[in-house]
Amino acid sequence: MHAEAEMDDIKSPDLVDHPEIPTGETEIITDMAALEELAESLRAKGSFAFDTEFIGEETFYPRICVIQVATTDRVALVDPFEFEDLSPIWEAVADGDVETIVHDGGQDLDPVRRMTGREPEGVVDTQVCAAFLDMPWPSSLAKIVDRFTGNVLAKGHTFTEWDRRPLTAKQMRYAADDVRYLPLAWRRMREQLDEKNRLQWALRECSESRRGGAGAFDAERQMKKISRGSTLRPRSAAVLRELVIMRHGLAKELDLPHRITLPDEALTELMKVQPIDAEALGECRNISRRTVNDHASIIIDAVKRGKEAEPFKMSHRRPSDETALDRMRVDAVWSAISMHALAQGISPALVISRADLSRWYLDRKDGNESSLFDAGSWRSDAVGLWLERFLDGEDRLDVAWGDEGPMPGSEL
Repeated sequence: MHAEAEMDDIKSPDLVDHPEIPTGETEIITDMAALEELAESLRAKGSFAFDTEFIGEETFYPRICVIQVATTDRVALVDPFEFEDLSPIWEAVADGDVETIVHDGGQDLDPVRRMTGREPEGVVDTQVCAAFLDMPWPSSLAKIVDRFTGNVLAKGHTFTEWDRRPLTAKQMRYAADDVRYLPLAWRRMREQLDEKNRLQWALRECSESRRGGAGAFDAERQMKKISRGSTLRPRSAAVLRELVIMRHGLAKELDLPHRITLPDEALTELMKVQPIDAEALGECRNISRRTVNDHASIIIDAVKRGKEAEPFKMSHRRPSDETALDRMRVDAVWSAISMHALAQGISPALVISRADLSRWYLDRKDGNESSLFDAGSWRSDAVGLWLERFLDGEDRLDVAWGDEGPMPGSEL
């Protein structure tokens, strides 16, 4: 893939001359003095775009290979391999007095959390904001740049050897373009959001989704992935939970991804077999001999803790719990929510998933009258309050089709 991306017949689009698009030579930051000067200039500017290129398949935490930043008048690439301390850039991103513009920035912000010990503030995610401006959720960076700046991004380096040095000219152009257009795109997005009275909703979702997407370890989420949605017996679930927690700690200690430390198939087998000693562990087909030799006691102790723990009931309902009538009604409510959201220029997929709607509907059917959205949230303001009235027969779905798609019928 790296070789294909470097082929001569793949040309980068020409840079457009615009006062808010930096077209000068991309700076390569390799020493502390330059890094500190860069961080200070970003703070002085008050707003900058931020991105990282990383390799996430080999280590517990993704290995950061390039850090990209841009303002309306400069683009810089920081080479992390040249630094033992990157705190100036992490502190600038975390600073709530400085606006940091990202695109789908969940993983890019994780190292900021780890290195500063606090949640980044003042972060704007253009992927989130685009979903409030008649764009699908999620939308790619290329589509957002095209829509809001009219520029075309080069293709070809999504998968490349970012840890190779020196970086090639095409790698540097690709990395720089990931942030080059974001300040202009966000300025135009902000104006449109403000004009349509959706700016505060978008900013609230940027904050909520950033915190909700923080890289905290979630044992039950991993359990659901491993069980593939199947209902586990509470005693088996208790064993699996201890195994998932054990794997997370071991992976961190070894600096390896979960799937390399112990694959999901190994945890499933361990949950079923529940070995009591190294000999029984060695008979498990999905456990390597090296793992048995190096980590048998840790694995067996986790199995033992799970067997002795209180039975654990996983909390989830699946769409397969729907009857044919339930499915028809959930689909009807989903369609109503979708049209109501689209009429406001909001992507329905950002509002709620059909699976979450189904779980809420089935709970409501069982007598649990909890609200679909938290009171005071933008989802409640945009959809939830109307939906409650709609389901109670006190409101209606009022949508018309305009030149650009669904719109409130009252606007005709």
